[in-house]
Amino acid sequence: MSFGMPSLLGSVCKRIHEKIRGAAPPCTSNTSGGLHTRPKIGRSQYAMGDAQGRMPRHRGEEERDRLDRDRGFFKMLCKPRKRIFLLTTFRLCDNNGYTSTQIHNFFCSNGFRMVETPDEADYIVISTCGFDQERENASRSVIEQYIDRFSKYKLIVICGCLTKINPKLFDQANVITIGPKELHRFNQIFQADIRIEDVSGGKLNDRFIDRDYGIFDAYYLQICQGCVNSCTYCAIKKAKGHVTSKPLHIIIHELEQAINDGFTRIMLLGDDCGSYGVDLGFDFSDLLNELANFKVGISINYVEPGRFLYLYPKLKRSTFERIEFINIPVQSTSNRIIRLMGRHYEVDNVFRLVREMRQQSPDIFLETHMMYGFPTETREEFEASFRAAEYFDSVIYFYYTDRKNVRSSLLDGKISGAEINHRTQAILNHPRFRLNRDSAIPPMIMLGYDIQAPQDIFKSIEGSIGSSSEIDVPKEGVCA
Repeated sequence: MSFGMPSLLGSVCKRIHEKIRGAAPPCTSNTSGGLHTRPKIGRSQYAMGDAQGRMPRHRGEEERDRLDRDRGFFKMLCKPRKRIFLLTTFRLCDNNGYTSTQIHNFFCSNGFRMVETPDEADYIVISTCGFDQERENASRSVIEQYIDRFSKYKLIVICGCLTKINPKLFDQANVITIGPKELHRFNQIFQADIRIEDVSGGKLNDRFIDRDYGIFDAYYLQICQGCVNSCTYCAIKKAKGHVTSKPLHIIIHELEQAINDGFTRIMLLGDDCGSYGVDLGFDFSDLLNELANFKVGISINYVEPGRFLYLYPKLKRSTFERIEFINIPVQSTSNRIIRLMGRHYEVDNVFRLVREMRQQSPDIFLETHMMYGFPTETREEFEASFRAAEYFDSVIYFYYTDRKNVRSSLLDGKISGAEINHRTQAILNHPRFRLNRDSAIPPMIMLGYDIQAPQDIFKSIEGSIGSSSEIDVPKEGVCA
């Protein structure tokens, strides 16, 4: 639709006005025994009031707030303005890069004009990452600047994981938040002719993901969001919930289109690709075996190790011939820590199958993630994690941070900032450590942060953990 046409503009505004007036009440129930429905609430309140002693507001009131904010957007959209400034707060995340590209393509498909600066824009859209505290801090820093400068006279949309992980950060009158599973709200807010569900982000835009991080000759095929796991440290599960899988026929159709566009490689994208299909009555092995019938190289980001152990025996040999890259985030080489993380596998069983897969398909690039500084982790357990480089081409380290309302934050034995610094230095001193992948020969030890020089990581730790007063030795004999 064209908001520059006065006659059509009047009818659009009329439809929006009727839609608002006819909006359903925030909470409805059927007292005759039918379904009782509750709205999705954008932010929570403590049961006994906030820090100032104010009592919590009813959920219905919070939903009415959300509707009021949407009304504000509808009123603004009745004006003949459609310039969008879109940015992401973090360019080292495949999921964020895909979603940001999808949002960009959505606006372009619907005739909005993308501008280079926020000053030119009528609407500012910010895509966030909340994977860990370091990324939350980076997102907050960017968002606060835009809110302070523009929220009084420009409409700001904040989307991505952080909107659900820490929604109270965005309690602003002229800001609207959209969770990672709520992208359909873009259709309503911006009165789209082409739905965002019908727009792909598979051809990555390097405005939203770093050139040295994304695989730009691969088509990114998002197959699911959420997962079936219950890791105690994970805030992404709070943002995305249980797995929601894309139907197989839609994936096949999108793959065929990508092949017609000239792509010979695909990246299967999900918070845990291993969870794919559980909600549809089948599993990821069924999808992989089907995709192996197409002449494309397959990369997989990510497969949770417990799901990997379950799926591996069900994969055809011909399927392995198609796989070029797979990330299996083991997180720790200590079975004790694995159990505290809420994960259910024996590490040596994972290593055994990884080695078997390597022998069967030596050209597969194998990657894993390691988390260090998890509560009660001893220095010996940390040092043992380096043996993962015997099995994987790339071992990427992330330091643990407490996240709000996740179970691991309740554990005793937190590791101090000083000890995290000590272990970080051990990573930097490892003979296989590489700052980036450029011309590096596997196996590589790396840090999963956007740093230009090795010492930059300590600024990140200070910002996320600070000079903690926690003891360096959580239990006797730990970190000796």
